[in-house]
Amino acid sequence: MKKFNLSKLIIITLIIIIAAMSAIVISAKNFKSNREPSAMTQVINDGTSFVDRVLAAPIRFVQDKTNQLTDLMQTYKQNESLKTQVAKSKDDASKLNGLESENTELKKALKLQETLTDYQTVAANVITRNPTSWNDTLVIDSGSKDGLKTGMIVMANGGVIGRVTQVNKESSKVALLSSSKGIENKIPIRLGNGEESSYGLLTGYDSQQNAYIITQLTTQDKFDKDTQVYTSGLGGGDSPRDLLVGTVIGEKDDKQGLNRQIYVKPASNLYDIRFVFVVERMIGGN
Repeated sequence: MKKFNLSKLIIITLIIIIAAMSAIVISAKNFKSNREPSAMTQVINDGTSFVDRVLAAPIRFVQDKTNQLTDLMQTYKQNESLKTQVAKSKDDASKLNGLESENTELKKALKLQETLTDYQTVAANVITRNPTSWNDTLVIDSGSKDGLKTGMIVMANGGVIGRVTQVNKESSKVALLSSSKGIENKIPIRLGNGEESSYGLLTGYDSQQNAYIITQLTTQDKFDKDTQVYTSGLGGGDSPRDLLVGTVIGEKDDKQGLNRQIYVKPASNLYDIRFVFVVERMIGGN
C-alpha cells in the first residue's frame, strides 16, 4: 500500500487555490473593463454556476413545499374559522326564530286572554309534549294548587284544544282534541248564532282534513262554510259556553241522513302550543 504523500496534496491544493484566485481577479478586471472573460474563466464560472444550481435545487424544493404547507395550514385555519362563523350564524338564526315564534305565541295568548274576560282562567306553560304522542296529550305546569280539576276546558292559540284529564299538585295532563285515540269526554257545541243555532257533540278528529268531527246534530239544516262553532255550555260546569272551537269547512252524510258529520277547522294552531288557558268557569254563571 502506497504511503499517503501529504506534501503533494498540499501542493495540489495550493495550485487550485492560486488558479481560482487568479480566475476571480481576471474575471473582476474583465467585468470592470466590460471585456469578454477568458476561456478558463468561463469554464470556472460555468462550473460554479452548475454547482450553485445543484446545491440550490433541494433548497428551493424544500422552500416550495414549506410555502405550500404554510398556505395549506392557513387555508385550513380560514375554513375552520368560516365553519365556526357559519355555525354561530345558524345558531343565532335559530335562537332568533325561536324568540320570534315565542313572541308571536305570547301575543296570541294575550289576545286570547282579552277575549276571556267573562271567564275565570288559569294561565300555564306547556312543559312536556312527547313526540310519540304529539297529537294526543301534553303536560302543563299548573295543577291542583292552582285550582285545576279534571274535565276543565283548555284553550290556546285562539280556540279550544282539549280537556284536563289528570291533575297533580304542580302539573296537569291535557288530552288534545286532535287525538287519534278519540275524545273520551265529548264536548257539547253550538253551530251559528241566535235563534238559528244548532247543537251537537264534538266527538272526534279527522287527521286527513285536520278537522274536528261534529255528530249527533239536533237539525238536518245545511251549514254554510265558515259558520262559527262554539261550546254550548250544555255539558255542565266543566263545559262553559261560548268558547270558540272553529269554523265549518264541510260535511259528510249518508243517503238516509243518518250519522251526519260536520267537519270543523280548529280555531287554534294545534301543532305549536306553548301557552294555554284552563277555563275554570264562567264568571257569574256557566
